Amino acid sequence: MLDNFRRYLARKIAPGSAQSRHAQMGSISARVDDSDGWAGNLTSRNQDYDQGTVYKLYTDALTAYRKNPIALRIIGITTDFVIGNSITISSPHKELHAFIQEFWNHPKNRMPLRLEPMCDELSRAGDIFPVLFRNSHDGMSYIRFITKDQINQIVSDPKDWETEMSYLQSQYSVETREWYSTHNPKANSSEAVMLHYAVNRPIGAILGESDLTTMIPWLQRYSRMLEDRVRLHWSVRAFLWMVTVPPEKVKEKREQYRTPPESGSVIIKDSSETWEPVTPLIRGADAEPDLRAVRGMIDAGSGYPAHWRGEAGDANLATANAMQDPTEKHLLRRQQYFCYALCDILYVAYQRAVEIGKQPMLDTSDYDRLFNVNVPDLSSGNNESLGRAARGLARGFQSIAEMLPGPSPRLARLMMQKVLKFAGMPQSDEIIDEIMEDAKAHQAEIWGSKKDQYAPEA
Repeated sequence: MLDNFRRYLARKIAPGSAQSRHAQMGSISARVDDSDGWAGNLTSRNQDYDQGTVYKLYTDALTAYRKNPIALRIIGITTDFVIGNSITISSPHKELHAFIQEFWNHPKNRMPLRLEPMCDELSRAGDIFPVLFRNSHDGMSYIRFITKDQINQIVSDPKDWETEMSYLQSQYSVETREWYSTHNPKANSSEAVMLHYAVNRPIGAILGESDLTTMIPWLQRYSRMLEDRVRLHWSVRAFLWMVTVPPEKVKEKREQYRTPPESGSVIIKDSSETWEPVTPLIRGADAEPDLRAVRGMIDAGSGYPAHWRGEAGDANLATANAMQDPTEKHLLRRQQYFCYALCDILYVAYQRAVEIGKQPMLDTSDYDRLFNVNVPDLSSGNNESLGRAARGLARGFQSIAEMLPGPSPRLARLMMQKVLKFAGMPQSDEIIDEIMEDAKAHQAEIWGSKKDQYAPEA
């Protein structure tokens, strides 16, 4: 009877038994939340993460930024290169230029102070959600930001999923607030509109992804490895004394050294007694390849060379220059997108003032000519090499022009195209045509003034 009871208990509590598996499945299924919202999709796209994953990725990136110095430096490098000393925006249109200056330096906006946190958030979260509140008295807009973890749902146009219509915000309360986008017909009468800009966005997705997403697991592993090494090296300070004495003195010495001598004590012993300290064998050098491999995964995820975060390694000037080129191209693309976001914010703010008659309407058929953006150069070395290349090419074209029997407008046009391209400032055919026309007009004025100067007096 007792054996049967034992076998019954074994079947009930065995991890591989059917009863235990059903019990475990029942306990897990009881915790599943199938309700809309938290576990539901934040967007209508299958390419986007569900809301729970989006929240976790956002909080993980924010925690890494706050606690991990490597993550902090990666985001800081991006911001340092994208913004540099400053970014300034102007416009050839008088009314728009005046509005930009007022918006940019308004006490409630202070855009020069917002550029750094905006770029940090864009890189750290993958998305920024600016909100423009319109002042109905003068048409000025004031910018504020909603963080990604507060966005509960993004509603797109059923006919075009890239056209975002509204954003639902809910956090810390049951109440949900709906923000209209500029594509929503209700936005004209609304006091505020929300914008959305994203980086690292896969095709088919609405939300972007953090620059740290692929690095966070490796940052965590690296932190744990370093913590383990710190604990092990701390244990080096602990040691034992191995005291060797003749067999007949073992009992006597055990009683004598039952209480270990304090540091600085003087021990008088004879030659038959020897002391030997024993410490843990750490072998710290054995961990170097593993730590280097994990750092390599982090560097691969960031796209930044190792020497940018202070690890020289085997890098020299030649290898550093070779590694820097693709990184600068990535930073240039990020800078271009960030400038596009700033110009778009200014454009929407101005159009919001136009809607209530506080600013004149502009001709927006050529959007690219509405703004002049002054951004910092990513690499002074590149500028120097481009300048040398353009200067050498210009001298070569000048030698060719001197060998011709007369001036050639076609050669001059070709020379301008190639020199500007080699200088890193290629221009469109329209601009080159305008430059050629200006040169012809100026030459005609010079010849006209010379004719007047040498013309015989009447």
